[in-house]
Amino acid sequence: MKLGTLRLNNNLVLAPMAGITDYPFRQLAREMGCGLTFTEMISAEGLLRKGEAFLKMVEDEHPVSVQLFGSKPEVLAEAAAKAEAMGADAIDLNMGCPAKKVVKTGAGVDLMRFPEKVEGILIAMRKRVTCPLTVKIRSGWDEKQINAVEISKLAKDCGLDAITVHPRTRAQGFRGRADWSVIAAVKRAVRIPVIGNGDVNTPSLIKRMIEETGCDGVMIGRGALGNPWVFSLKPLGPLEKGPAISLEERKRMIGHHISLIQNYYEESSLTPQIRKHLYWYTKGLPGCASFHSKLSCLKGKEKLLQAFHSYFDSIQRREPCQLSAPEEDRSVTGWGEKAL
Repeated sequence: MKLGTLRLNNNLVLAPMAGITDYPFRQLAREMGCGLTFTEMISAEGLLRKGEAFLKMVEDEHPVSVQLFGSKPEVLAEAAAKAEAMGADAIDLNMGCPAKKVVKTGAGVDLMRFPEKVEGILIAMRKRVTCPLTVKIRSGWDEKQINAVEISKLAKDCGLDAITVHPRTRAQGFRGRADWSVIAAVKRAVRIPVIGNGDVNTPSLIKRMIEETGCDGVMIGRGALGNPWVFSLKPLGPLEKGPAISLEERKRMIGHHISLIQNYYEESSLTPQIRKHLYWYTKGLPGCASFHSKLSCLKGKEKLLQAFHSYFDSIQRREPCQLSAPEEDRSVTGWGEKAL
């Protein structure tokens, strides 16, 4: 897949997710075959104030797209130029975040209610950067204001290089099923790459989204939590869930991910980072409920690691060595506002 001048190895991309797609997570996704990673969304004003802290995020990471949020054309344009100068391979404007703290500032999905404002922002950003410029949108504000096609045409006319569509409204949040027909409508309306996003966690669903919508790429967010293998599976293969993942492989991957986390974060920040990923990696495994309950009470890296090894030793003794691949589920709920 090609975004402007940026040619990707494949058409699978990692979604930006606040509090999740940090440097270690993106590094792991790239190792597993992800064609493009996105940073967690970054405040344009914050980037202009704290450029040095941001530099650490992308200085040795390619290809990576920096996702910005904000509502002021001149600030977003300046932040985009700064991110490109710091090494970003692409810039993405967030127009999909439904979080109240973002929407109340006029940013995120709130921008979709004001096409003229969006046009001013995109023109200003396009003038300041030469790297690929993309946007991530939702279906619209609510069922009465579905305007993804209108915004997509506007983005194409402003010179953007690609559009990502998460086909849920702001009113939906992350509830219910993503309406893939909206992705298909956008693809029919514009002649730039369209990336589909929403309810994808298996090779079968990757293939189905491409076939049903005609989208050029697939963005995977929540479906990659505890499931980085999704990026190593070919989207155009036979319709199947994918290979089973052995307990040994799952344990190895968790250990590797924890090593990446330890190499990046200060000691004081390790516990919450390790805990949340242990939860995702073990969701659905035998006895996971009691293990998760135990995790919530443990403090300190060493205790978490000890519990992790003890848990896997116990299930390896009593369960078959193979576990099934993730079940297809296009109606996942209860993820909250962090997954974008």
